[in-house]
Amino acid sequence: MMSSAVPSGRCWLVNRDEAGAVCGRLAPMARPISSAGRVLVEVEAAGFNYKDALACSGHPGVARQLPHVPGIDAAGVLQEPTETLPAGTPVVITGNGLGELLPGGFASWLLAPADAVIRRPSPLSAIAAMALGTAGLTAAVAVERLVGLIDWGHQQQTGGGQTSDWLVTGASGGVGMLAVAAAAAAGHRVLACTRKSQAAEPLRSLGAADVLAPEDAIAPGVKPLASGRYTAVIDTVGGPLLADLLRSVRQGGAVASIGNAGGLELHTTVLPFILRGVTLAGIDAAGLLSNDQRRQLWPRLAMLWSMVEPHFPVRLLGLDGVGEWAGQMLAGETHGRAVVIPSRQANGG
Repeated sequence: MMSSAVPSGRCWLVNRDEAGAVCGRLAPMARPISSAGRVLVEVEAAGFNYKDALACSGHPGVARQLPHVPGIDAAGVLQEPTETLPAGTPVVITGNGLGELLPGGFASWLLAPADAVIRRPSPLSAIAAMALGTAGLTAAVAVERLVGLIDWGHQQQTGGGQTSDWLVTGASGGVGMLAVAAAAAAGHRVLACTRKSQAAEPLRSLGAADVLAPEDAIAPGVKPLASGRYTAVIDTVGGPLLADLLRSVRQGGAVASIGNAGGLELHTTVLPFILRGVTLAGIDAAGLLSNDQRRQLWPRLAMLWSMVEPHFPVRLLGLDGVGEWAGQMLAGETHGRAVVIPSRQANGG
């Protein structure tokens, strides 16, 4: 990543100190030299995802090797042409090993796989694009996938006049808020589930019909099946909450599993699946989407942003704020989205 040139930028570098403990710090970086298949991008903004918080802690499943620069999403200006885009094009890059196998967007400069570089839709600033990022792609894919998985015919036959409710868990987080907005924009009645009462008003502004605490979203008792309540669930939490909610999905309903902040293990029974035909689908927008699919999704995200921007909380950080935000995110103390601005100086300058 480094060259012998005079350092021209900065990055957030995760490494081990002399005692072997993982730590992050601001570090100078040189303008990288392009290599085969990779092109140079000057980074204007980078999204802050849960994976990035894990990378900042040195999690080996994300930061595959140390030293490491996190940042699985980036938006900036293309510095040299690709086969389809001229130099100077505003671009966005998500996934494709960025911030995991490759140095990521928490830096002044980025070498990106040429095929991963996508023209940024003209309505979106770099900050807006990164307020969306992989979180927005994930939300859009989850809604689209659930619509295709729900047995709508069975829902009509057995609904009995019941409201078709979509539940979004972890709704105060970036993915959760965008999932609420995407599902509501698609015409579904959305219930937002969060422990953070301060997020209730923004969530209603984003389209939530109601906001529930987790204890109100799950059915009492321990029976393997509870009364069917939700046609669809977008779960960003995992663990015991996901297991509890599976008991309350209606016949022919579906669940999209996105996150694991509440735990990696899932203790459930087969009954929701074999007696109610419930489908549990995993969503991995960072790893499974093709770049062609990303190109098709970004214009849709730009349209979604025009609806959510007035109500969506976005925190702007300089590189000096990365470590603190990562710790807060891992502790479950953040809401909305954070966007890293590499050129932003300490204290917001």
